[in-house]
Amino acid sequence: MTGAAPSPRITGMKSPSGIARRLALAAVLAAVALPALPQSSPGYSIEIVVFRNGGDAGAMAAGEPRPVITGDDVAPVPAQSRKLGGAAGRLTRNGLQVIGQASWKQDPTAWNSRRGVSTQRLGLPGVTGKVFFERGQYLHLGVDIVVEDGGKRYRLNEVRRVKADEIHYFDHPAVGVLAVVTSG
Repeated sequence: MTGAAPSPRITGMKSPSGIARRLALAAVLAAVALPALPQSSPGYSIEIVVFRNGGDAGAMAAGEPRPVITGDDVAPVPAQSRKLGGAAGRLTRNGLQVIGQASWKQDPTAWNSRRGVSTQRLGLPGVTGKVFFERGQYLHLGVDIVVEDGGKRYRLNEVRRVKADEIHYFDHPAVGVLAVVTSG
């Protein structure tokens, strides 16, 4: 006979597709059986101080419509103020009016999403708008707020690249925001 000898059949081994199915099933069952892992807290703390310098330059015109600021879609985790407490006191001692101070934790949103935390959620009286924290190649913090004081409105809309543990100043002729982002 010139034909090749038949290969012996190995018994007890499953076909590759059967092994793959069993491994997939075992992985699913293991995932379901694992206890729920606790949620970790967000990776960054953000603190801001909003203040007025007393000047009226840069006020919105009396008939100018209120800007529509959308995107209150990030739920902040309350955090203790650690870095800007002394700065708020110095602003007051230097004759500036501190309108509000807030501190919270969050992870950055996707770059250019403009998703943010509303000033209402942050408890900033007389301030409407939002603060957004994003990550592209770098971290960016943005404020898009309207401060109402003395019958006038002032809008501050600025985004800037931030580094952790540095105090950043968002500038406007009549209002300002000090901000610090801390990792961990």
